[in-house]
Amino acid sequence: MKEGTKLTLIGMLAYYFFMSLFKEAFQLPQSAMYLLVVLLAGGIVLVLVCPFLNFLTIKCNFITFLLMGTILLSGATYLMKLFMIDFAINDFVFTEMKLGTIQINEFLVSPIISVCVTSFFTSFLVGIYKELDRR
Repeated sequence: MKEGTKLTLIGMLAYYFFMSLFKEAFQLPQSAMYLLVVLLAGGIVLVLVCPFLNFLTIKCNFITFLLMGTILLSGATYLMKLFMIDFAINDFVFTEMKLGTIQINEFLVSPIISVCVTSFFTSFLVGIYKELDRR
């Protein structure tokens, strides 16, 4: 119980951190109760990854947690986009990036890309925490 609560809180914090990085894409709820429900749903999904993998008779390690966490969190985020009040995911324009000789002026980022990238990074961070927290 204690481990699940700790992982839920870490998942909520990581989910909020990565959604706040994409401020143009994610319109978070203004109400504190709705925001708590969105974050709690993201945290609970990440807690349920290992039991779901064990149900499918797959060993829960970092790679499987990362992949299944990304899939489940993407699905949960998309469902919240559809049914949650005051939670929206919008298109946004990514502008000006220069990597050595490669220069990208701008491109349009669709909501599904925002959801997948945020879910991947959240699962990555929680997966690293989970692996480092093992005794």
